[in-house]
Amino acid sequence: MKSSFFRRYGLALCIPLAVGAFFTWKLSSDKPQTITRAAVDVGSGGLKVTIAKVDPQSQKIHKILYSKEHSVPLKRDMQVGGKSEFSEKIQAVALETLSNLQKETATYQPVEWQGIATAASRQAKNAQQMYDKIEQDLGVKISIISQEEEGRLGFTTAASVSGVPEEQLISFDSGSGSFQLTTLLNGELEVIEGELGHIPSLQILMDIRGEKLDLATPLKPITLEEADLLVQKLEERVPTMSDPFRAKLNDPTTTVIGIGNENFIFAMGAEASGKDTYTKDELAKAIEGQVNHTVAKEMTSTRVLGIILLYSIMDGMGIDHLTYKYANGSCEGLLVDSDYWQNSTSVG
Repeated sequence: MKSSFFRRYGLALCIPLAVGAFFTWKLSSDKPQTITRAAVDVGSGGLKVTIAKVDPQSQKIHKILYSKEHSVPLKRDMQVGGKSEFSEKIQAVALETLSNLQKETATYQPVEWQGIATAASRQAKNAQQMYDKIEQDLGVKISIISQEEEGRLGFTTAASVSGVPEEQLISFDSGSGSFQLTTLLNGELEVIEGELGHIPSLQILMDIRGEKLDLATPLKPITLEEADLLVQKLEERVPTMSDPFRAKLNDPTTTVIGIGNENFIFAMGAEASGKDTYTKDELAKAIEGQVNHTVAKEMTSTRVLGIILLYSIMDGMGIDHLTYKYANGSCEGLLVDSDYWQNSTSVG
């Protein structure tokens, strides 16, 4: 009797305990398991670093812990040196900057660092040598990527920070040396590659003025005559767009997202127009107001050059309007791209 009693009621007690344990496990398994990653985007003018908690299963960023750009003027170094290579001085600056950043951000405890390098590094003959040393000394692997791959990561970044469905998205990424427009066509990414950026546009402006490119001296104010001529010359360098890409651009359900931090031309466009979604016509009015000094808040000549560059690309490519979204280069896209991460399934 006693044995039967304990078997009966012991089983009755076990059932709710088992049910409770199941729901506890279920809630725990539904909770995102995150890993802390550090992404590095080495552009022509700066070294961008973003550290975030990422869910490797859903490939989503759950929390940004650190995001900042640090000046490492690689393109300027090559321009001043007159060679297609990085000087020993700028290599030391890049190594020291990244080393200091690792120490500064150690409290976030990133499991792994990964990086990409773009336009300036594609041009420098000794770039790979510099990144080999960085990997050897700091354990940070930085891959020199093609412009097509840069466009793909820009697309991933734009989708991540905007929430726009990929099927309705055109990403617009522009740096110091180049720009990319990327979209999905028939399930495949198509990238339009342009060789226009801050440095090329500045070089054209200096040619208009009959002056030598000087990246150290503050830029003198741009006149309306110079702006008109600059737009004309920049638009001559705009790449062609395929018919399917143009049809996607003209589709009313498509959204063009320009990504970048406060130093990117899209942020300059937002500053000049006073809003995050703006048209090329609004940029034209902003340029005229800036060069004629008829606006309440005047921008530096460098930022005016930025909105002239943006207007030229938009007008030349037939982009009527775009929406600016903050991103630290392509770091946000890199953080959720499992192809770059050795420990993509680790949990921290």
